[in-house]
Amino acid sequence: MKATIRIILAIAIIFASIVANAQNNADSLRIHFPNAETSIIPPKHFEHDSLTNRLVHPGTMSQIQVAKVANRPYKKIAAAITKDYMASQGFELLDKQECKMSSGEDAIIIRSRFLSHDENGNELYFIRLMLFTGIANTIWITADFPECISKQIEEAITKSMKSVNS
Repeated sequence: MKATIRIILAIAIIFASIVANAQNNADSLRIHFPNAETSIIPPKHFEHDSLTNRLVHPGTMSQIQVAKVANRPYKKIAAAITKDYMASQGFELLDKQECKMSSGEDAIIIRSRFLSHDENGNELYFIRLMLFTGIANTIWITADFPECISKQIEEAITKSMKSVNS
């Protein structure tokens, strides 16, 4: 019995070491988005859906999409996203704030809320985060996730979004 416990402990230590090394080499985990000519480090447990070219977390109905807007300054795009504009699209604008990317570049994150349905047809509020950054071209990252899990997932998604190479 003691030998079995020691083996399990050894395996756990080895596994923890592997996980720590993988996290330290996060850049090797980057997912490339050819349509946006960029990449991001996905949050844990998100998978790249190459068919739709987005990151998904099926267990939480969460997703991240990355796009490029050529020849448009991100500040101009973000400025056009007003409370009235969002309401006309069925969204409630919660906040808009400037931030810094992991690379040190400037960005703007817009946080909004909308009503949708879960896989059973029940109404469910979702949070939408939109990050805008870039120099010559705007990188536009959109993340949607259920509001009821925002405390558990929003920080990891925001960190992932800020890892984009613009």
